[in-house]
Amino acid sequence: MNKKKIIYTLTTSLVLGLASCTSEEFWDTFDRTADGPIDFTVGVEASPANLAKTRADEDKYYSMQGGTQVRLKVDGIWKKGSTDVTISQKTTCKINSTNRAQLDFSEGELLYWDDYGVGDPGNSTNTANGLAVLGVAVDGLDKAPAVDDNQWDKLPWNVATDGKDVLKSDIIVSNNLTGYKFAERGDEYPNAKKMIFTHPLSKITFNLTAADGFTKGSVGATDNKFENVPTLWLSKASTLEGVEDPTNNYVLANGTINISDGKATADETKKSKVIAGTTSTNNTEVTVIKQAIVYPGTQLGADDNAIIAVLNADDNIYFIKAKEIHDAIKNAGGHTDFKTLPGYNYIIKVTVRKSGIILTATVTKWIDVESDEVHPEINMTAPIVGGSNDALPSGFNGFDLYLNDNDIAKGYKYAATPTVDTKGDVTFANTLYWTHHYQHYHFRGIYPTNTEVKVDATDEHQYVEVSNGAYDASTFPSNFVLGMPEIAENTPCGNPDHVNVDMSKEGICARKDAINLNFRYMMSQVEVTLKSSTEGSDNYVDLTNAEVELVNIGTKGQILLSDRSAVVTEYKDTEALHSIDSKHYHSIIVPQLLENTTKGKIKFKIIVYSDSTKTKKDVYYATVAYVKVKEKGSAASAALIDAWKSGTHYVYDLIITKTEISATASLTDWTTVEGSQEVWF
Repeated sequence: MNKKKIIYTLTTSLVLGLASCTSEEFWDTFDRTADGPIDFTVGVEASPANLAKTRADEDKYYSMQGGTQVRLKVDGIWKKGSTDVTISQKTTCKINSTNRAQLDFSEGELLYWDDYGVGDPGNSTNTANGLAVLGVAVDGLDKAPAVDDNQWDKLPWNVATDGKDVLKSDIIVSNNLTGYKFAERGDEYPNAKKMIFTHPLSKITFNLTAADGFTKGSVGATDNKFENVPTLWLSKASTLEGVEDPTNNYVLANGTINISDGKATADETKKSKVIAGTTSTNNTEVTVIKQAIVYPGTQLGADDNAIIAVLNADDNIYFIKAKEIHDAIKNAGGHTDFKTLPGYNYIIKVTVRKSGIILTATVTKWIDVESDEVHPEINMTAPIVGGSNDALPSGFNGFDLYLNDNDIAKGYKYAATPTVDTKGDVTFANTLYWTHHYQHYHFRGIYPTNTEVKVDATDEHQYVEVSNGAYDASTFPSNFVLGMPEIAENTPCGNPDHVNVDMSKEGICARKDAINLNFRYMMSQVEVTLKSSTEGSDNYVDLTNAEVELVNIGTKGQILLSDRSAVVTEYKDTEALHSIDSKHYHSIIVPQLLENTTKGKIKFKIIVYSDSTKTKKDVYYATVAYVKVKEKGSAASAALIDAWKSGTHYVYDLIITKTEISATASLTDWTTVEGSQEVWF
């Protein structure tokens, strides 16, 4: 038999189109001669490039890449005598690299018209009905998918889940030529010989654009570029720790392709986490394009708040919600429960911004508290006296900021030393950022700057070491303030993206709302003034050479960063109050109980010497815990206290006579420094 070559001429024009292809049958009279080639033209009809556009806005086809291999299956019937014999031939060809409208066949790939009995006068069935043609390819691959004889209706096909060569998963198939007749082989019948390839799968595209906070290169750069190519994976994770949990995966990535009917069927029992692959980077617009191929039926979030993807941009984690793509899907129509459709490209534009931490700070004055009448070992009276006019911290124009996203007691790291102006506004030299929008931070501010934060060797809790000393408003620890958010217990963070936690224990969640830092003095002030009766009276005591000591006193301690509590680490039998003059004493004291298990009750010890040689003396005692106190100016009754607390100024007036000591005491709350922090997300 003299075989004539069947020549496939493909004119390719590949386009992302909205609708799937339709099968077309073309009927006409035919020439019963078998001369002349069979010509094919090929178009690839694909997904919409933008769901907001209509089909009319798109070019209908786009060209496949040169060198792409196409696998073909051409079926016909040759009636031999009274028997219809099915003829099925398979072959491959490639898109010409220069003229992408042309298919190149090697000698072994050629098919022939007369192999199907076309032109045989006795083969009216095949000549009248024409040939059925199936095609399969992956655009850009020089090797088409391998298809066994029994797989044209059910080809196993798994899409890439590791982010590598994701577009190799984008299989395209053609099944529209069900009756390509010999009589319609001429150029005057362009539609009769056109193979239309379609995308049976779905595509998801993320356009990632770097914005505020991403400054590739040196500090101070403003070009807004990613330092490294971001990583993006598809998962419905609801917590940062859960992104690897298989139960949170939702992508349909496994199934079969029916080339005969152009449909993909997913294996619903298997759902995967899919890493999107980088398909292009636009350096002009600083946009990185990430894409994934998925099976139709993949649900892009059940509701608008569902997380559909997790993004790591320069070690900052972001969660992408479904809302924006849901809006586009609603505009496109035809979807059920936001599940992907075949031939659709779902484009999600993401502008990636880091969230800066902005602080403001204000300072509040002390609160005065005074003592009531007491009757300890030495009788006391307590008229309302004292009060405070303490200045704000000298030099409070900045503080050291520490952050911790782990254990509230440990793991704090120095972050910055912002400046504070007279209005309390705080400015950072370099903006601080949350690493992801599930971040919870414990914030601590410390003044004076350069105050050392230490780590306990036993359980690694962090603290500032303090000790008793002379009061000086301009030096540590007299003006030692420690700031932290003052949050009521069991206060939820309110983030709708994840399970709420107690911020008093877990830290402040990333948010747009202002976060307040309240700075408080961490030491206690104890001030004593000695007085006596009128000079020359019988009860008068000359206090010129007097001294005041504290008995059973804690002298060193730790201020914990976890909750600003004080822990005494060292006690002494006695310690002198620092003398301003012979009748006035003022010290900074580690906050502590007025009765401790190590030494016992804290007492004032007043030593009165007869002269400057200090060879003769009288000694008086007053137990501090027996002194009732109240806030200065308060109408409330005075009450006993059991501790000297942080940030409180205790002022004691001790009136000493030869028969008694009368005492008054006032307590003044130290300056509170309040800071506001606003985090834009």
